Amino acid sequence: MSKTFYIVDDHEMLRLGTSGWLTSNSDWKCCGSAGTHEQALADFERMAEQGGLPSLVICDLNFYGENTGFDFMSKIHALYPDVKIIVYSMFFAAGIVQSAVSSGASGYVSKNASCAELLEGMEKVLAGQVFIQEELQTSLKKYNSFTDALTRREKEVMELLIRRYSNDEIANQLGIKKRAVENYISLIYEKTGVNDRNELLARYG
Repeated sequence: MSKTFYIVDDHEMLRLGTSGWLTSNSDWKCCGSAGTHEQALADFERMAEQGGLPSLVICDLNFYGENTGFDFMSKIHALYPDVKIIVYSMFFAAGIVQSAVSSGASGYVSKNASCAELLEGMEKVLAGQVFIQEELQTSLKKYNSFTDALTRREKEVMELLIRRYSNDEIANQLGIKKRAVENYISLIYEKTGVNDRNELLARYG
């Protein structure tokens, strides 16, 4: 099985450092990297035409101060379903982790994890498993247990709130009226026991 990876992160030194460590300490090979989603998508299109897509993409979530990695992962998952995705991010709130998995990630490792744990995650994701850094698993289980009390639509709205979507953006994404979004958000606040969006994000995202 091919063991190639591609890194998407807007910090050049992190890309170089992570790539260098992995190639020096394992049998994984780096087949490229990008500091923007646009460059990564262009590279994947070229690689697909040449029959050389990476086995796995290591992807950050936060680009230029925005959580745009979710949409990027959804595109990769839809266009290249055989390419595995593992998130490597400084954000590790349970809602963020769950949203990443919902967007197509098979693994999640925070940037405060050891290099060995990132490598372990890559191996397990390549083998078809879902890998969540051990330190994050307890909070993720609690979050999933809590969200079981939400309806399907409330879960969808909650996930978009975690991604920092505005009410208008949530309405457009789900094809519903803004007033309906506001009603769902009120129900989510009631069920979570929070008073506003800032408190919700501080607790879950």
